[in-house]
Amino acid sequence: MKSRQKVLTVALTGLAPAVWGSTYLVTTELLPPDRPLLATTMRALPGGLVLLALGRKLPVGIWWWRALVLGVLNIGAFNFLLFVAAYRLPGGIAAMVMSAQPMFVVILAALFLGERTRPVHALACAMGIGGVVLLVFRGAASLDTTGLLAAVGGALCMASGITLTKRWGRPEGVGLLAFTGWQLTAGGLVLLPFWLSLEDLPGGLTGSNVIGFAYLITLGAILSYIAWFRGIERLPAVAVSFLALGSPVVATLLGYLVKDQTLSALQVVGMAVIFLAVVLGQPRPPGPKSEGTPSATTPDHIQRDDMSIQDETNSPVTPHEQVSPARGWLGVAAITASLFIFLTTELMPIGLLTPLSASLGVSVGSVGLMVTAQGLAAGLGVPFIVAWTRRVNRRRLLTTLLAVLAVGNLITSIAPNYPLILGTRLIMGFASGVFWAIGVSMAMRIVPAKHANRAAAVVMSGISIATVVGIPLGTLLESAGGWRTTFLIWAGLSALVFLAVAVTIPSLPSANAVSVREVFELPVRNVPLRLVLVMVVFFVLGHFGAYTFVRPYLEDSTSATVGFITVVLIVFGTGGAIGNFIGGQTVNKSLRGSFVVGGLIMIAALVMLLTIGTYDFGVIAAMILWGLAFGVVQLSQINMTLSAAPETFEAAMSLNTMAYNTCIALGALIGGLFADHVGVTSVVWFGTVLVALAVILRASTGRRTTPAI
Repeated sequence: MKSRQKVLTVALTGLAPAVWGSTYLVTTELLPPDRPLLATTMRALPGGLVLLALGRKLPVGIWWWRALVLGVLNIGAFNFLLFVAAYRLPGGIAAMVMSAQPMFVVILAALFLGERTRPVHALACAMGIGGVVLLVFRGAASLDTTGLLAAVGGALCMASGITLTKRWGRPEGVGLLAFTGWQLTAGGLVLLPFWLSLEDLPGGLTGSNVIGFAYLITLGAILSYIAWFRGIERLPAVAVSFLALGSPVVATLLGYLVKDQTLSALQVVGMAVIFLAVVLGQPRPPGPKSEGTPSATTPDHIQRDDMSIQDETNSPVTPHEQVSPARGWLGVAAITASLFIFLTTELMPIGLLTPLSASLGVSVGSVGLMVTAQGLAAGLGVPFIVAWTRRVNRRRLLTTLLAVLAVGNLITSIAPNYPLILGTRLIMGFASGVFWAIGVSMAMRIVPAKHANRAAAVVMSGISIATVVGIPLGTLLESAGGWRTTFLIWAGLSALVFLAVAVTIPSLPSANAVSVREVFELPVRNVPLRLVLVMVVFFVLGHFGAYTFVRPYLEDSTSATVGFITVVLIVFGTGGAIGNFIGGQTVNKSLRGSFVVGGLIMIAALVMLLTIGTYDFGVIAAMILWGLAFGVVQLSQINMTLSAAPETFEAAMSLNTMAYNTCIALGALIGGLFADHVGVTSVVWFGTVLVALAVILRASTGRRTTPAI
């Protein structure tokens, strides 16, 4: 009976996004044209007032501001940002970005609700995004920074609204009608001034207009939001978030049935993928209770966690097999080659934007999403996947990641369309993020302890090698045989590195068994780690915010040619390799000093770029110093993470990777806003200030490196 009730609850909750999917059709066919804010305001505010009248209960005390927050997140800000995103991002891009909302809920629910996540949730997130891409993507589309920010903001608003609604619950003695009415009214009041200031009042209302507004108020607001908030009360937040993926499916079906729009086979496949994602995101029915199985009332933290893949032997973690120094360094070389392959695969589209755009029939900006999608997947998925695989032998895990990379590059080389490539890159991003979390620690474990930092430095030199050799090599191969040949060759290289890892790296049982919840609790309990993560945020935002715009800065300040810029980037990569070598020698002597001095050199390099960067020699000198400083600081922050959490290094590195990759994307976005609105020179100042904040924070925290619980 309970299972049947749960199915009915899921179905009833799923009706809400299904109704919302019909909103576009109702708005375009029955309402006054070109007034989307009128439609959203008139849907929320009258419906909220009706429910307030029926519920006859106003918020009390703390619930005044809670109702306002929930109304803004669930309705007001969400609908406004959705309007901005849809207006500025044609071609279904807005829906594609919004489909990341379940992924945000998975993260927020783990952090604030204690909901247990499972590996299948990661698969469902990827399938949901991939299904929406297949369903709505229409080829070439212009990308707009404001539109992208609005779409991401809308997804975050919806995810935060679901999470807070679940966390705060409904106040005792307040019915569902009144609770829903509070939020609709608050959301409608937030939308009201935007409607009045951005749109004209309609001259009059027709009978069709009245029918349309009546539909939106009754079904689109009152009944659907009652069902939605009821579902949030009774289902896990993660399960509810996946139901929202039904909205674009209904919108597409109604367009086909009512407006005679075409429905391709690819769209049908997309619908099927979305349906499977929704099913996978729902809670599993409880199995039969057997002896030794924890009861439903047993606290989560003492139950056997099912969020990880068990090690093949199910035996306790033992020291890895004894290996000779020669084999250990061969393993380090294999891990370095792995980093080279992962990084060049991630950044390859940067050098192939034009041919990819022309061949696939999409805009250059859309091709850029190949890098963004892989980077964001690497950052957001890594804490969960590292925790889920915490009992898997690290050699087996790395070979699996390389197999994913090889297959992904192969699929990219033969893919007939852009949506398949974008979905493949998303999955490859998850593999890339896990490598960044485990690769360095693996290298440090397979050499004598006294050489651990040197091994880390060697592995990190793969970044410089990829920068100096990898991207130009990919561009050269494309000019000789086409971009498909380039990715096919990289698939072969991935397979070769796969074999090298399997042969040279010894068995490495996992040394850090940490669950998802414990991963996210680390920075809460561990003060030094928390400080390290803040430093990483400042450093990455500053460095990549400025580095992303090196080319336009040089073109603007020195009228630099493409050839000179290529030389400058090679000089930067060479400096990074030198910095890695220097850092490998200095971090053992003074970890704090290495970070501070490296950061100061980076600040000096940026100031040089601002002052004498109008001369070629000044640019060369500044860029080699910048690269050198980056190599030192990069290695220092990894060792700082190890020092702050030596017993949970992989888990800490997963958080480091999440912060790092997310801030790369944020740094580029923030830098773009500065460049567009203030000038490209301001981006370099932005980088200088953020790096200075990281240095000040590190210099002021003293030598304390042990965790403080």
